[in-house]
Amino acid sequence: MATFLTVSPALTLQEQEQMQSDYTARLKQEKELQADLKVKRMADAYARMSDEERLHGDAEVLR
Repeated sequence: MATFLTVSPALTLQEQEQMQSDYTARLKQEKELQADLKVKRMADAYARMSDEERLHGDAEVLR
């Protein structure tokens, strides 16, 4: 039975910076997606409310 060990070369500074940039961009995109979904859920909930519920909620916000 043979065992092989492979060693990955160290990343260059440029590669590390690119990976960090990609990671940061993905995090930002995920946060934006989550915010969009939250707004959609709120809009759906508002659309399901009756006029009376909307007026009551609006009045509480203005207090």
